[in-house]
Amino acid sequence: MKIKANNLFVILTAFYIYFIIALFESTRGNFVPFFMEEFRINNTQMSLIFVFNTMGATIGSFMGGHLCEKHGHKFVFFTGSTISTLSVLIAPFASNLILLGLFNFLFGVGRALLAVTIDSSVPILSIGFESILMNITHFMYGFGSFAGQSIYGNLLGQGFHWRRIYLYLGIFFIISIILTIFIKIPKITTNVNKGEKRKELYKNPIIYLFVVAVAFTFLGEAVLYTWFISYMRTSYGFSPPAAAKYATIYYFLFALGRLVGGFVLNKTGNIKGLQIYLLAGAMCILAGLLLRSNGLIVIAASGFFISIVFPTLMVITNKIFKESSSFAIGLITTIGNILFMILLNITGALNDFAGNYVAFYIAPAAMIGNFIIITIINRKTNKTVT
Repeated sequence: MKIKANNLFVILTAFYIYFIIALFESTRGNFVPFFMEEFRINNTQMSLIFVFNTMGATIGSFMGGHLCEKHGHKFVFFTGSTISTLSVLIAPFASNLILLGLFNFLFGVGRALLAVTIDSSVPILSIGFESILMNITHFMYGFGSFAGQSIYGNLLGQGFHWRRIYLYLGIFFIISIILTIFIKIPKITTNVNKGEKRKELYKNPIIYLFVVAVAFTFLGEAVLYTWFISYMRTSYGFSPPAAAKYATIYYFLFALGRLVGGFVLNKTGNIKGLQIYLLAGAMCILAGLLLRSNGLIVIAASGFFISIVFPTLMVITNKIFKESSSFAIGLITTIGNILFMILLNITGALNDFAGNYVAFYIAPAAMIGNFIIITIINRKTNKTVT
């Protein structure tokens, strides 16, 4: 596993960026009840606010693939870090729904630019152990989420205002801009005609199977990080610190899953391992829901299995679409985000109409649907991705 010094700095920068992205995004579950109370909105309206985030992510994903191929990964790294930092610095001063939607939108753009850049460059910097390094890179996201849940529950319990927490987060993001100024990413060259390759991608049905898989992945994760704490508080009357404890377990296992997931996939193969993890995660959530308050720890355990789904999908995408991986990842996440946006709104409405408990069944349903899609992809591209 020898990595050049320059490439190591890029990878470490990617680690740091995914860590702080998670720190920011893990505020969502803890802050949702406060947003709803302060801005006097319901779950459906809260979902619409997060749609702005998804709209931004859709635009960022679409732009990311094009910009990586046209201007290089370093340019997109810097641009994504700058936009993300701007959004985080707006967050503490969000005094109305417009600003709440604006910083969510901008963060979606910046986060997507960074994700496309990292997910398309890390596999190329780690040929021979892509699954391992990709999952370790995404482990930093899980670690950041775990750290955020541990910190935010205690801070909120001590009376810290959510605006103050966002202000501190801004410092971490300013550092990310400085790091991206100094990175050097090897230029990724290819002999294929990019225009022709893009036309082929648009017509390739495998792309749209990945779109559905990504949308289901986003939805399964979103149900947990957006409504797990609300589910505990509204269904069982948990206090913020008590609910945060279970969320912390979920994110700890999420981080642990990504730390060891790459090594597991290296033994089982990407597809087989992904199928096992999807079914195990779905079963954990279903069992936890049926056990009601006694099953919260089982729902939290699903984090271990959910963790590897998205990074592994990116590894598989890179293997299938080698000549234009940046564009393929951008295209898949762009359309996937649009589909996810629709599904997330339906889930938010279901929360208001039927309650958190019923709406939570969306998570295992999405994971089982993802299992079916992955099985179809495996049959069509067996030799490429195993």
